[in-house]
Amino acid sequence: MTFRRTIVQSNFDSVLDPAGAGRAAKLTIRLKVALLPRDPSVPGNAGGAQHPIHLADTMAHVRYGPMPDYNQQPVNCRSWLAAEWNAFQIRFKKIVELAWNNQMFLLPPEGSADESGLSDSVFLQLVSSARVPAHVECALDVELMATTAGSHAQIEVVHLAQPNLNFRAWMHRIPHDCVDVTIRHKSQWPDTALYQFVAAHEVGHWLRDLSAKHFEHVDAGLPGNAQYGHVLGKRMAMMGSGTLFTEHEARPWLGRVRRHTGALYKWTPIHRIHFNQAGALPSDRQQQLLAARHA
Repeated sequence: MTFRRTIVQSNFDSVLDPAGAGRAAKLTIRLKVALLPRDPSVPGNAGGAQHPIHLADTMAHVRYGPMPDYNQQPVNCRSWLAAEWNAFQIRFKKIVELAWNNQMFLLPPEGSADESGLSDSVFLQLVSSARVPAHVECALDVELMATTAGSHAQIEVVHLAQPNLNFRAWMHRIPHDCVDVTIRHKSQWPDTALYQFVAAHEVGHWLRDLSAKHFEHVDAGLPGNAQYGHVLGKRMAMMGSGTLFTEHEARPWLGRVRRHTGALYKWTPIHRIHFNQAGALPSDRQQQLLAARHA
């Protein structure tokens, strides 16, 4: 199997950049997101085709109305000022990428090409240094689209009419304060505060497989609140109630790295912290291939 650099699909695109001297191979999921400044004075259908939008130049031209949240509870909202909207888009991209990036690596399968399915030429493109095990860095790039045309994700953004109103977000509709950190406390873990950017969590739902409507919560098989993590380690996950990139969050990247490289099995997700702490030596295969290349 040859190295496949780019994959373009309706759920998201991906690019696998080979390693260079001192630079890790990087698998970037590119999600094209259409953010829609919702007009609350006009009916629409989140997740459907109609997304009334409105930007006002001054507060005198702002429109008001109730918008249903995920629980179908109406919440008082207003339309956006143009300057507010520009600032929000910049912060949205920054926060979502900051939350998802610089956390997870994928370690390739060991063994020969026959055993691992990873050809020697492709394996060497995952090696950045003779002293560092071959690995692939996971990354997310959010491209903001001017319209819904060509986008992977369409997300309405409501501006709450007053501060501190309770609006439960979901992947199709988020409030203006979703780019601010949310702090939660759960009775199961009284000594632990859970920090999360709601925008990053909701974007995570768009990292779906082609056959699925959304990428699920970290404990999706459990009922009610437990789907956000029934143990603290899972509750701290991005697709739980935290900001941690876990093996669950690595699944979209695992699916794509298999297609980019042709190696279908035995990829291992590892957090950057554990990778750095492990101090693992390069595999025998890596050492042998590098020795042969420089012989």
